[in-house]
Amino acid sequence: MQEKKQEKKVERKLTFKEKMGILAAICMFFAIGMMMGGGKAGNLPIQYSGAALFTLGAGIAIWLLVTAPPKDDEEFDE
Repeated sequence: MQEKKQEKKVERKLTFKEKMGILAAICMFFAIGMMMGGGKAGNLPIQYSGAALFTLGAGIAIWLLVTAPPKDDEEFDE
């Protein structure tokens, strides 16, 4: 008989900054569609609200980039 090794599955929760990065990506994804669709349909309020949503997502992404801690190269050495 073979012994089954039980692997501990650790469920890691997302940090606040990881959640904000996902939110920024989703905002910019939908914003591109709103800008393209609003521009093609001639609906300027949708186009401009898409631009505002893209600006919000880009602002979050820049904030995450600026506040990121410096990279620790020692952590990845094997």
